[in-house]
Amino acid sequence: MSNTRGASRDPRARRTRAQLRAAVLELTTERDLETVTMAEIAERAEVNRATVYLHYKDREDLLLDATDSTMSDIVDAVRACRLAAAGGFPTSERDPAPGHLVKLFTHVDRHRALYGRMLGEDGSPRFVARLHRRLAQAWFEQLTADADPEKANEAVLQVRAQYVSGGLIALITQWAQGSFGGVGGPDGSTAVEYLSHLAWSLIRGRE
Repeated sequence: MSNTRGASRDPRARRTRAQLRAAVLELTTERDLETVTMAEIAERAEVNRATVYLHYKDREDLLLDATDSTMSDIVDAVRACRLAAAGGFPTSERDPAPGHLVKLFTHVDRHRALYGRMLGEDGSPRFVARLHRRLAQAWFEQLTADADPEKANEAVLQVRAQYVSGGLIALITQWAQGSFGGVGGPDGSTAVEYLSHLAWSLIRGRE
């Protein structure tokens, strides 16, 4: 838990935290997270080292705060992608991926360096765990909302939500790290469009 709540109404504190968030995001896109020190973050943010600890208990606390809005963008996109028929379930494998899923991959593409670092082997386990938890909760909420109350099996819905979340994070991780090269559709679709369609097919359990 960060120390930011108590000073949330102080304009100077908000400005300092914004500088620190920007600094840590810049540094983590430049090199491995484990090599970034609090002293370097302070220098990049143009504050003294002691000031960093007035707002955050450690580097990872700062990084989680800095990536929270970015993480929320992914979760919001997932929450808008309905999995059940009542929510717009595609009727054939040729149906395009939901616009929100395309938006998700567009967002990841824009922040590829950040996700490549944060989700990689030398990234942040806390970031991965938090993202997985939030994604699973988003999937579970919509699955529950779309399910027949008399037939729904909560345990099964939880398993599906966890499974889909883990697969999506793995896909994002590999793509952000360049594992798929110049992937694109045979019909000339962009990498974002093609991966969105593939992800949607896998999420639905279709080829």
